[in-house]
Amino acid sequence: MKRVVLFFTVLLGLSANAQNYVSISDINYVSPTDLATCNDTSSYLGQTVITRGVVVTPGNVTEVASGSVTGGLRPFIFIQDTAVGGQSSPFAGIEVMGVYQSSTGSLQVPATFTQALPGDIVEVKGVVGEYNGSNQLSLADANSFSIVNTISSSVVSDTITVGDLNDPQFVNNVATGEPYEGSYVTLTDVTVTQVIPFSGNRVSFNIVDGNGNAMNVSDRFLAQKLTSWTTVNTNSPQTQGSFVPPVPGTFYNSISGVVRHDANGCTGDNGRGYEINPFDASHYDIGYAPPYISNFERDPSIPTSNQDVEIVCSITDFDGSVDSVAFVWSSIDTQSVANFTIAPMILAAGTTDEFEFEIPQQPDGTLIRYYIYAKDNDGNESYLPSKPINQATPNFDFYTVRDNGLIIPDIQFTYNSNGASPLDGVEVTVKGIVTASTKIGDLGFLYIQDETATSWAGIWCVGIGLNTYYRNEEVEVTGFVEEYYGMTRLNVTSSSKTGNLGSVTPLVLDPSDSASYANYGWEPYESMLVRYEDPNSSSLYISLPNLGFGDYGVSNSATAPVWSSGRVLAGRQSSTAYSSLNVQLVTDTSYANQDGEMDVTPIVVDNTMTFDAIDGILFYGFGNYRLLPRNNNDFMNPSVTLDSISVPTSPIGLDEWASTHLKVYPNPSRDWMQLESQGPGIWNISSIHGQQVTELQTDGSLRISTLNFETGTYVARFRGAEGAGTLMFVVQR
Repeated sequence: MKRVVLFFTVLLGLSANAQNYVSISDINYVSPTDLATCNDTSSYLGQTVITRGVVVTPGNVTEVASGSVTGGLRPFIFIQDTAVGGQSSPFAGIEVMGVYQSSTGSLQVPATFTQALPGDIVEVKGVVGEYNGSNQLSLADANSFSIVNTISSSVVSDTITVGDLNDPQFVNNVATGEPYEGSYVTLTDVTVTQVIPFSGNRVSFNIVDGNGNAMNVSDRFLAQKLTSWTTVNTNSPQTQGSFVPPVPGTFYNSISGVVRHDANGCTGDNGRGYEINPFDASHYDIGYAPPYISNFERDPSIPTSNQDVEIVCSITDFDGSVDSVAFVWSSIDTQSVANFTIAPMILAAGTTDEFEFEIPQQPDGTLIRYYIYAKDNDGNESYLPSKPINQATPNFDFYTVRDNGLIIPDIQFTYNSNGASPLDGVEVTVKGIVTASTKIGDLGFLYIQDETATSWAGIWCVGIGLNTYYRNEEVEVTGFVEEYYGMTRLNVTSSSKTGNLGSVTPLVLDPSDSASYANYGWEPYESMLVRYEDPNSSSLYISLPNLGFGDYGVSNSATAPVWSSGRVLAGRQSSTAYSSLNVQLVTDTSYANQDGEMDVTPIVVDNTMTFDAIDGILFYGFGNYRLLPRNNNDFMNPSVTLDSISVPTSPIGLDEWASTHLKVYPNPSRDWMQLESQGPGIWNISSIHGQQVTELQTDGSLRISTLNFETGTYVARFRGAEGAGTLMFVVQR
C-alpha cells in the first residue's frame, strides 16, 4: 500500500509539468513496423524534454574519463520509467549523461548527479540524443537534474537471452533487441570466448550463449575496472579497480548489467552490436573456470643473440588443481602454430604456483613466437595469451632478437587483433624521423617514423624534453611502450638528435574504402604520415560535417555515409583529443573554447568544400581511425581559402650535405658496390627491416662485394667528422 501511495504522489507531481513531460517509454518507443525496416530512431530525437525515472545504476560507480569535462569525469546513470517502478521492462530504460554546458562554454557536472542511488526518483530536463546507436539524455542546464523521491522496492532486472540482442557475428537484432536498450537485464548460461585487454588498464570480454549468439561485456562501470585503473569519480567507493578478468572458457551461470547499443549491421557504423555493462560485483555469477595464468615475466624483454630468455608465470586453479603446464614455441617464422615445439614448464623450487622455462640463445633477427598452455584436474584448458574458444589455433606472443637495437616496427607490429604492442610496458630505445612536432604552426605533438619501412613505421611520443625537435630531424628516444585508448605510444624519458635529416613520404589511403579500415585494417599505418586521396584522382568532399566530438567525414562523394567516409579531427586538444589548433576547418567553433584556444580563425566545414587530398597523422581512438592534419598546409588545393602557415625548419641542414657528399653506385648493384663519402667515417649497412648486414670503416672511398647480399633493398648510413646521412640501394640478380 505504501508503494501505491508513493507512485500516486509521483504522478501527481508530474501533472504540474504535463506540458513538457514525456515518459521514458515514450521517448524510447519505436513501432514493430519501424524496427522491421531497421529504423530505431526515437521520435523525440533532438528535442528537449522533461522526464522522471527510477535510478538503476549508482552515480558513484560510473568511470568514464573525459578531458573535456571539468573534473575529468563524464558521469552517466541509467534510469527507468517510473511506471514500471523497480521492475525493468521493454523501452523503459535510458542513459543520462550528467554533463551540461555552462555560460562560459565549459562542461560541468551537477553536484548531486554522482550521489544518485538505485531507487532514487530523479527529474531530468535534457536533449534527446543518440550516441553510437543508443538513446541518451544530455542535461540542458545546471538545474536540469534533481532527486525528488525514492521507491521502497528494489530495482529488478529482466531476464533475456543473448539471442534477443545479437546474432553469432555480434550483429544487432534490432526487432527484439531495441526494446532492451538502456535496460537492466540478466543473461544466463553464457561462456567467455575472448578476453580483450586495451588501453593498458582496461578490459572487456566476449560471451556466447548455447546457440552461439555473441556479445561484448564492457567496462563502463567500476565493477569491471582492473587493479591498474585509478578511479576518476571523486565519489567512488574505491581508489583503484579490483576486477579480475575471466579466462576464455569460463562459464557464467549469469551476467547482469545495463544494455547499450554500439550500432552495426542495418543500423550502420562498424560497432559490436548490443553490449552489456555490469555495474556491481554481484553481477558476475561464475559456474566454473579454467586455470588462471598471471604475473607473466620475460627477462630480458629484448634479448641479444648471446642471451638466454627466462620465462616465469603464476598458474592457479580456483576450483581444483593445476594438472599440467607447457611452454609452446618456435624460432622458425614460417612454421605453423600447430607445429610449435611443446616443452613442459617446471614448478620453481620452493613455490606452489610459479612455473618457469628458459629459451636458449638465438641468432640476431630471429623471431620467437610462443604461448603458455595449462590444464586443470577437470580438463578445463587455458592459454596465455588467451585463446578464443572458437578459434582453431592459439594466439601467441612474440619478440625479435636484436643485437643492434630495436626499430619502430618492432614496437608497432603485432599479431594481436586489438593492435596492442608486444612490448607494452617495456622500456625501449628507437630512432625515427620527425613527421609532426610541437613547434609553432605544427600539430602540437611529436610523432616519429622509420624512414625505410612502409607499415608499422610510426610512433607517437609523449613525455619530457620533446619541444626541441623539428620536422625531418632524426631523433633517438628512450621510453616505455604504453597502450592509450587503442593507441600505441612511447612515454619518453630521454631523447636526442642524431644529427641526421630524413624525409618521409605520406602513405596514400582511400578514405571511401570502408573495407580497408574495418576490423583494424588500418592498424599497420597507426601514427604514420598518411594522405587521404581518391585512387581515381577525384576530389574529396566533406561528406559528414559533424560526426561529434570534433570529427568530420571526407569521401569522394558529398553524400557518402559514415561507413564510406574517412574521419578527420581538428580543433580539439584535451586528455583524449590530440588534434592541431592550426587547422581552420572544424566541425564547430565550440571546441576552440572548450579544448584549447585556436591559433587560426575557425571555419565550420560543410559538404560544398572540396580538396585534392589531405595529409596528416593517422590516429586511433574510441573505435575509429581518424586523420590529424598538422596545419592548413596539409589540405591540398582546398576550395575555401585558408590562412598560410609556416613551420620552423631544422637548423641542421644535412639533407643537402648527404645528397652532395655521399654516393653509392652502381644502384641497383649485382655483385659489388662503391661507397663514397667526404672524409673518413663509418658506413652501417642494414636490411630494409632493420637487421644489420655489416659495418665498415672508410677513409672516403670503399668498394664492397654484394655477392652475399640477398636480393632486396638496403639502407646505408654514414657518420663521420664532416657530417652524417642516409642513402638507399638495391641488390638485384
